[in-house]
Amino acid sequence: QAPAYLGSNSWARPSLLMTSGPLGQEALPLRRGVLVRIRGLKSAAGTALNGQLGRCDRFDSTARRWGVVLTDGSSKALKDENLFSFDEYLKVAHGGITPVDIGPFMTDFATNPKYGALPAEEGAVVLHKSGLPGKEAPKRELVLQEELKQAQRAGRKASPRLSKEEEEASGRFSDLVVKTVELPSGPMEFAVMAPPGADERRPLPTILAVSRGDQRHVARLFRALRPELHGWQMLVAMRARDAPDFWEPVGTTMLEQFLKAVLEDRDGDLTPFSVMSHVFHLVGVSHGAAALLQLATKVPEQTGSLHMVTGFLPELCEIKALRNTQHIHFYVGDRDEMGHREFLKEIKEGLKEAGGQGHMHLVKGASHFDVAEHMDLEDFWHRLELAR
Repeated sequence: QAPAYLGSNSWARPSLLMTSGPLGQEALPLRRGVLVRIRGLKSAAGTALNGQLGRCDRFDSTARRWGVVLTDGSSKALKDENLFSFDEYLKVAHGGITPVDIGPFMTDFATNPKYGALPAEEGAVVLHKSGLPGKEAPKRELVLQEELKQAQRAGRKASPRLSKEEEEASGRFSDLVVKTVELPSGPMEFAVMAPPGADERRPLPTILAVSRGDQRHVARLFRALRPELHGWQMLVAMRARDAPDFWEPVGTTMLEQFLKAVLEDRDGDLTPFSVMSHVFHLVGVSHGAAALLQLATKVPEQTGSLHMVTGFLPELCEIKALRNTQHIHFYVGDRDEMGHREFLKEIKEGLKEAGGQGHMHLVKGASHFDVAEHMDLEDFWHRLELAR
């Protein structure tokens, strides 16, 4: 089951305030807004808090304690030694690398008992300077690296590139043009699929899409949708090799800058058609869906609809910002093995709590990695047209 915090919409967007309090050896500093797991409290009242999740709010330099906001909205003043952060978890368990599919790792962080022990406790894990246990650190590092590579391969498999034969087969997939736009945050590539015609710059309904996994390609689903046949144009944002994931704050900023550049494109340098009503219809898969959910909360007035094909709620995502967005749809396989059915359910419930609504669509016979292949594309287009 997904951790309870995934459905929360009460967290404030953090600044990068760092604690000046004492840090555990080899531990990363706590920061305002970071997700933490409470551990090692000994009092009767404190033991009831052990294992709960919260977010650091403000550090009291006099009391040397963090104010931690729990998922029920209450606040507790706790020492940093009693807080295990998700930043530290990624360092210890994954060498500081964000996994391809973060959902299962969130569950591990929230429920694994080995992260509930204080470092000084007898039998607790003693960290190697690499962030891994004792003398077995090098061996464990190799295991973790291989697990990460396997997850990356699985993530890419879910949205494979078209084969040469598929590229040459007419009528099945959209042709596309890849362009580069210079943004304040740096250059970004994107793909364009649009109807042919000389009547350029007339407004068309516009899809902004982001693929899953590495977010550096055009998903098969997007090309199979054939937007040009429906009188739409589609833009697929692609992350640069060394750039942050689009669902991370810096990546979301790049997407916001991209929307602004497209809307200000008067001469057709970026897109052949202008954007109808100055709103975008957001379509994402897994990591790409999480990125577009984060983007939608930043620009709800420019979000005509949101379609998440699997996905999760990124940290600090202000879901309540979408309470007035009418067309929000979630798609997940009834055989999804990565926990995304629960993640999307939590997002849907969070929207409801905020006064909004989302619609869940179970794709029969689909797993996490082949959900796009089982989707009814005509039904998908029907929902897009309703939001037009």
